[in-house]
Parts: sequence; C-alpha cells; structure tokens
Amino acid sequence: MKKVFSLLVATGLVASVVVARRADAQELSPKAKQIVDYLLADWSKHMHSTGISLAMDNLGFEPDDVLRLEVGEHFRGHTEIANNLKFWGANNYILSSEEKRIAKQIINTFDLEEELPTIDALVQELGIPEARLRDRLRFLRDAGLLQEAAESPIGYKLIRQYGRWGGPLRHNYHTITIGDGKPFGVW
Repeated sequence: MKKVFSLLVATGLVASVVVARRADAQELSPKAKQIVDYLLADWSKHMHSTGISLAMDNLGFEPDDVLRLEVGEHFRGHTEIANNLKFWGANNYILSSEEKRIAKQIINTFDLEEELPTIDALVQELGIPEARLRDRLRFLRDAGLLQEAAESPIGYKLIRQYGRWGGPLRHNYHTITIGDGKPFGVW
C-alpha cells in the first residue's frame, strides 16, 4: 500500500509540475513570448548565444528591465527548452553587455583585492556615468547577482555563490554582425 501511495504522490507531483510549467508558459506577456521565440530561433543557429537585451534591440523594443527579468525568470524555470540554457545557464542571458562589464569588474576586484571597488573606481575604470552605474547596480541586484549592503562601498555585496551565478561563460560577451544582418551573440 505504501508503494502505491508513494507512486500516486510522485505521479501527482510530476503532473503538478507539468501543469505549473504549462501555466507559466501561458502567462508570459506577448512581448516576452516574442522575445523567447526570437531567442529560441536564434539559438538554433550554430554558435549563436544572443542575450535577452540584444534580442529586444533586434526586435525594436525599448529597453525594459522588467520585461528582461520576466524572460529571464521564464528561462530560469525552463532550462529544458534550449541547449543554450542547459549548457550556459539562464543567468548568462539576463545581463546586457554593459552589465556584464560591471559584474566582471566587481568580481575581478573582489577576487584580486578581497574587497569591493568604490563607485568612483567603477566610474573611472568603466567610463560609465555614476547615475547610470547606480541604475545598473540596482538591476544586478534585481537579477540576483548582488544583495543590498549598506556597509559596502557600492551599497551592495556579491551573493555567496557569485562565481557560479553567470554559468560556465560567467560574464563573457561577444557580439557579431555579418553583412547587413542583425547582431547576435556567440559563445
């Protein structure tokens, strides 16, 4: 009887997961679905690894952090829909190239100096205006790489598992344009 009950519970849990995944896919906004479809088509091409923000640019969408996070959360919950997500991880696709530069600078400084850089050091090193940098740091928090920390020189600290957060590619980015085609990311 216990085996039958366990089997029924396990079957029910699997069915619940399948139903939840279907409901989640149906709950994507129309723009998010368009981005997901674009990226799935892009990733089916040899070596293509375009990120969400570049896909939005290619589709003519205005920058929208909320929309980008919506797509990112969908990918985090559905890594089975594309080999790129399985191999490189969903987080690799959430950050823009600019945000990857910021993340890489913060991580490299922390790894080398065992402390986070200051806002002024990041502005100087990256050439990003302070207001823009602070805005992108908030996005890195919303995306899950940083946590608020008042004692930190940037107002944030890296999450505990920051070295794994970006997947095997970490925070690398390479964009290519061939002829008159749209730019795409590669790995």
